[in-house]
Amino acid sequence: MKTKLLWVILSLLSTNLIVAQLEDVVTGINKPSAIALNGNNLYISEYGGNLLSKIDITDTPPTTVDIVTGLSGPNGSVMIGNDLYFTEYTGNKISKVDVTDTTPTAVDVVTGLTDPEFLALNGNILYISEYLGNKISKIDLTETTPTVIDVLTGLNGPDGLAFKGNELYFAERSENKISKFDSTDATPTVVEVVTGLDNPIGIAFYESELFIAEFLGDKISKIDVTAATPTAVDVVTGLNGPAFLMFNTSELYIAEHTGNKISKFITTISVDEISIQEKITVFPNPVENYLRIQSELAIQKLEIFDSSGRKISTYFENHNKYDVSQLNNGVYLLKISVENGFIFKKLLKN
Repeated sequence: MKTKLLWVILSLLSTNLIVAQLEDVVTGINKPSAIALNGNNLYISEYGGNLLSKIDITDTPPTTVDIVTGLSGPNGSVMIGNDLYFTEYTGNKISKVDVTDTTPTAVDVVTGLTDPEFLALNGNILYISEYLGNKISKIDLTETTPTVIDVLTGLNGPDGLAFKGNELYFAERSENKISKFDSTDATPTVVEVVTGLDNPIGIAFYESELFIAEFLGDKISKIDVTAATPTAVDVVTGLNGPAFLMFNTSELYIAEHTGNKISKFITTISVDEISIQEKITVFPNPVENYLRIQSELAIQKLEIFDSSGRKISTYFENHNKYDVSQLNNGVYLLKISVENGFIFKKLLKN
C-alpha cells in the first residue's frame, strides 16, 4: 500500500498534485482502541493490554511508555486540559487521569454504565455511547458527582461520536450507518446520514467532511455532510481493523485495532499548496552530498522517504543545507513542513 501510494505521489509531482501517503507511526500496540493528543504526546488506549500508554510523535522512531496499567478495557478517550477522560468498556465506567502527574492514577468519574465505548465533548457536557446499552447518555462535568442522563435510547450498537456545531453524529455499528441529532433539542430526532457501511466505529471531522473507520471493511471512508445525499467514498484501504481516527491538522492518525499499531495518513490538495510550493526551492536536484533548501517560510521539519515509503531520516532544525551523502543513489520523497502546511518534492540522489 505505501509503495503504491508513494509512486502515485512521485509520478504526479510534476503537476503539483499531491495525493496521499500512509505510514506506520508505532507498532506492537496491544489492540489500540482510541487515541488522544496533548501537545506532542499521543495517548493510546490499549484495550488488549488494559492500559494507557503514550508516545512522542516527534520522536523517530517513537518509544511507547506505559502511563496507567490494570484498567478494564480502556476505550474511547478525550483530552480536557491536562485530564485524559476515557471509557472502561468492561469496567462499565468513565475514568480520568491527569497526564502531568509524575505517577498518574486513574480516578472514577462515573460508574454503572453499560459497555461505554466512545466520548464527545460539547461545552461542559460529555456525551457517551453505551454500546450494549443501545443508547447515548451524557454527564455534566461541572458537577462534583456527575449524574448520567439518557439522551437517546433504542439504538443498535452506538459507537463513534463527533460534533459538528451542536449536531452530534454517531456510528451505529450494528446497523452499518451514521446518524445525527441536534443536541440542543429537548426531544432529539434521529436523522440518518449515510447507510451501507461496513461496521463503522470511529468517526472524525475535517471541516465539512466526516471520516469513518469501517472496522470490517479495513478502510477509512469519508462523506461530505453538506451534500444533499452524502455518499461514502474510500480514502484509504488495506488497513487492519481501524477502530478510531483523529486529526492533527491535516494528518489523520488511525488506531488499527487488529493490526496492533497506530498509522498516519497524510493528505493534501494541490490548490491549497501551490503558494507554498512557490516559496520553497530545493537544489541541487539531482544531489550528491549536500541538499540546500531556499525558503521564504520557516521550515519546521524535513522528512525523507525512500521509494518503498519507508522514512529514512527526519530533521527538526531549520537549516538551508542538509547532508544527504549517506543516502544510496535513487529516487526519494521529501516532505517539507512549514507553519501553515507542508509540501512533497521529488529528490534524485546521484
